[in-house]
Amino acid sequence: MNSSVQRAIAGAVAVVTVSAAAVVLMQDRSTTIKRITDASPAAPGVAWVTEVSASGMDGATFSDPRTGSMYPWGPGSIRIDDMLLTLAVTPEGDGMNSDAVIVAVDAASGAVKWTSPAFELASCAEQPMDGMLVCHRPSYSEQPGLVTFDLTTGESHTIETAPEIVAATVANDRLYIAEGDLEGAQVTLHRGTLDDYDADWSTPIAVSAGWEDPYADRLLVGPEVGSFDVGGGFATFDAQTGKEIWSTDILDDCVIAQYRTAGDLAVASDFDCDATSSETTGSTASTRNGEELATYQGSAEHYLSIDEPTDSSVPVVLGDTAFDRTTGEELWRNDLLVFDDPGDEWNEPRIRGTLVAVAGDIGILRFDDNTVGIDLRTGGQLWSSAETWTLMAHDRDSVLAYGGGELVALDSHTGLRLWTAEFAKMTSDAGTSFETYVGGGDGTYVLQSGSMLVKLSPCRRDTG
Repeated sequence: MNSSVQRAIAGAVAVVTVSAAAVVLMQDRSTTIKRITDASPAAPGVAWVTEVSASGMDGATFSDPRTGSMYPWGPGSIRIDDMLLTLAVTPEGDGMNSDAVIVAVDAASGAVKWTSPAFELASCAEQPMDGMLVCHRPSYSEQPGLVTFDLTTGESHTIETAPEIVAATVANDRLYIAEGDLEGAQVTLHRGTLDDYDADWSTPIAVSAGWEDPYADRLLVGPEVGSFDVGGGFATFDAQTGKEIWSTDILDDCVIAQYRTAGDLAVASDFDCDATSSETTGSTASTRNGEELATYQGSAEHYLSIDEPTDSSVPVVLGDTAFDRTTGEELWRNDLLVFDDPGDEWNEPRIRGTLVAVAGDIGILRFDDNTVGIDLRTGGQLWSSAETWTLMAHDRDSVLAYGGGELVALDSHTGLRLWTAEFAKMTSDAGTSFETYVGGGDGTYVLQSGSMLVKLSPCRRDTG
């Protein structure tokens, strides 16, 4: 085992441990964009591929740092400047991973810059602090507290602080930590620095959840407002002072928190607390102050894989109805937004919402093996297709999707295919499907599977 050095930080209660050394890897890669065999002429080519084996771990799979290294929840990466940060973990069936490392990948070339041991991480923040990636270990870990990784070298440090930590994040150049007893609804929110986690303030926050619920990555903070939505409830606070703005309780308020959306709106499902059925009775959109903006009576709920409206002038949709995001005024209705699902031998009949994506001012619906595009400003139908896809990302006037072993870009206004490319012909591993979108824009896409990262970039005319 590597030796560790401990030192007390002057004027603070935190203790820092210098952890196992990172492995710095120097790779000389030249980036040549290669066309994908049999892809459409307009399709991007492969700029680079990085395999999980580059982590140096046998039998590893990629995992998202936002959901931690304890369990293999699925692939994903955090983009910080010119670097992609992902995890390589060694799964052990349904149990905890047996090992894990952070892998730093150069976003331009795909070269692995360094790897560093990253076992028992609960979650990592998307924003850096003081030139470091900030993660945390849970309260039940042998070493609970913060873990930082130097973005240049990968060297890690453990900061023994906030022993009952349940979530942590970085925003506004400050550290935010939630700690306490979630099951007992005794949780405190802190803001401070890496050296002194409660240097600015500490304040109670009204949240509760079971330990089996997801919570480690649910602390989200913007410039003005923060949220910690766990256990089916909303909890909203002032990002600068920590003062509670509003909150809900699933049993007291008979609402289940669903998602946050543009315009600082929170969308919840309503249900009858006294009923025996679990079916929802309606949907409600609330403002940043918790005031009711709009309601819909009915059981149809929408689950969005993409929620990127152009701005707050694009209405919010509840059930079959669109409402102004600022005033709550009802603007239009469209019956296609609600589907009467007859059910089958495994599923009971029920009313379902069909909206699966908000891409600019276009809504994309999926139901009964059909995909439909509508104008969200008017509610009018723009196009219809007898094909269905799983939507991944929104890039200007197109959406990226996959289905039937193909990656496809669709014109969001017409539904027409802009280009297609087969997953099996992107890399040497014909069985790999890149179903996780990491980032991109302007025709460039970084995608990830459990075994590979790939960057797709527009092909030059002279590219072979």
